[in-house]
Amino acid sequence: MYCPQCGTQNEETAAYCKQCGYAMNTAAAAATPPPTPQPFVQPPMVQPGQIPVVPLQIPSYMVQAVLVTLFCCLPLGIWGIFKANTINKKIRVGDIPGALADSKANKTLLWVGFGVGLVINVILVINKMHS
Repeated sequence: MYCPQCGTQNEETAAYCKQCGYAMNTAAAAATPPPTPQPFVQPPMVQPGQIPVVPLQIPSYMVQAVLVTLFCCLPLGIWGIFKANTINKKIRVGDIPGALADSKANKTLLWVGFGVGLVINVILVINKMHS
């Protein structure tokens, strides 16, 4: 049976909706008290002097490496894909400083690959226009 208020699927004999608490079956609802909502639990506060722990996001630049491979500079793009894979492996084994250093180097490598591809394409377009 679907709740007419929120549309959640409930058991056929349910007195109240398991999602929103709507009285589904009036006869069963009269015999059963409504479910009590779960109290809001405040997340722990950071104590003065403590540094909050924030999960670290280390980009591998895999998507950018594939795009550089396809559209800009094949050799540097392939090297970028290789480096992105190495970054992901270092993250998995817990080598965070190595992953951060490789991530920064891969970003630079891919920007260079983008620039090389851009320059080559501009030269090719100019050469095509003059022929």
